[in-house]
Amino acid sequence: SCSAMAPRRARTLAMAAPERVTRRNAIAAALAIPLAAGVNVPAALAGDSKANRLLVSFGFPALPSANGFAQLAEFVGRANPANIDGQKTRGFNLPSPLLVAYNYPSAWVTALPTISSNGESGTVSAGNYIKGDSSSFVAVDVTAGKAADVPKETLARTVVTSASDDVYQDVKVKKVAPRDGPGDYVTWEYTYTLLTRAGFEVDRRGVAAGRVVNGQLCAVVTATTSQRWKSEEAKLRELVGSYAVYPVDKKKLQQLGTMDSMDD
Repeated sequence: SCSAMAPRRARTLAMAAPERVTRRNAIAAALAIPLAAGVNVPAALAGDSKANRLLVSFGFPALPSANGFAQLAEFVGRANPANIDGQKTRGFNLPSPLLVAYNYPSAWVTALPTISSNGESGTVSAGNYIKGDSSSFVAVDVTAGKAADVPKETLARTVVTSASDDVYQDVKVKKVAPRDGPGDYVTWEYTYTLLTRAGFEVDRRGVAAGRVVNGQLCAVVTATTSQRWKSEEAKLRELVGSYAVYPVDKKKLQQLGTMDSMDD
């Protein structure tokens, strides 16, 4: 979320099964796939981050290294969106699981999706929430087949979705452009005004990047206060420049036990 409020701390996940399977050893199993399948993992990745080893194990490119940044790779859509009071409001209704990855400033904290008997809730996010800096993954339905054809009104919806817990106004999208490098990604800048519970107005500014996957614009939306934009802009641009999202085969995840219902 674009909110300056810290998200709830992600809970440890475990699968209700004869043999207790945690998210940690499920990912460890994923990291072992290249060895089991005889895939030749580059020697340079032997000491690389868990995020990059996970990406490579699924056949995706590793994230680029950047000084002062950590690397994040996490699944979204391993279960149906959480159903709260008959409304699926706590997760994204994704046609297939996704693997979301990006670089984020190493001083930031992360929050990841959680799965319970109600389904999956939350998203992949990272931020310095005390200072008001944030990043989060969002997905919105689109009719366009390419990100370059998504209208500004829809790009604004990604901002609204990332700020769903806030009261905001005057969302403005500008500087939409194709992102350099592989993949059908576009970037855009935006501004909006946050209305705090104390009655103050805080101008916020950010940059985002996204691509169309399975009929949805899947984006990472970053933000900071307008006062901090000058000092934080380069960090936010590095983050969206590294962002990648990939559909993942459900069967492959099912083999790891990560598609089954999990509890605390």
